[in-house]
Amino acid sequence: MPKDTDIYNPLDAGDDNTRYGNTNYGKLNNLLKNADAYDSDAFYDKTTTLAWDYTNNGRVDLRLFYSYRNADHPNGSIREPTAWTKCRWDPGQETGFPDFYRFSHLTDNWPICYSTEALKYAQSGYLVSIVCVQWADLMICKTRNLSLSQQLMINKFGNFGLFFETALVAILLYVPPLNVALGTRQIPFPHFAVPTFSFYIAIFFYDELRKLWLRSGMEREAGRLKLKGWIVQNTYY
Repeated sequence: MPKDTDIYNPLDAGDDNTRYGNTNYGKLNNLLKNADAYDSDAFYDKTTTLAWDYTNNGRVDLRLFYSYRNADHPNGSIREPTAWTKCRWDPGQETGFPDFYRFSHLTDNWPICYSTEALKYAQSGYLVSIVCVQWADLMICKTRNLSLSQQLMINKFGNFGLFFETALVAILLYVPPLNVALGTRQIPFPHFAVPTFSFYIAIFFYDELRKLWLRSGMEREAGRLKLKGWIVQNTYY
């Protein structure tokens, strides 16, 4: 682990004692000089695996933690500063956005970018994406063959469920005590359902086309609705 006071410095290419601001690199470098260091007991006794669960290592800069890698490492060469993705909301610059866009309140306002907290935010965004897709599931299941423009949103219980699940996931994300209990995070508003809305649109319009095709094989004879052609075959398989 780097020291708590270490700060990532992309201009510090490193030597035998430090690399990119990790002042503990010198201790690890002594182990790496051994050709079999990565498989030795001494290496594992004096190093640790980064904890991605909970907030155990939430205040560790990932760029410093992985700065030890070199050409002899089994997983590849050093990751140069240009290889790291640029932060969406740079914690070092004032952007005018709320602080929770850039800092996690569960790690004493430590930057989210390049920390294990980023995984928690990604998981929270995925949770919202499930709810967003469920919007489409609810709407396409309202009718068997009628379009939503014909059926309309007249089911009060369905409408309540639609708004309730959206409010519920918002509460799970933006009520701080629940962040601790459930591991959710306060994701930025542009990440709330917006990235997944395209999947909602795709599912909804696919089902509208399916129902349109279904209705094209339905005819009324003597006041009764009958299915004809390929629809009959596919219905009873």
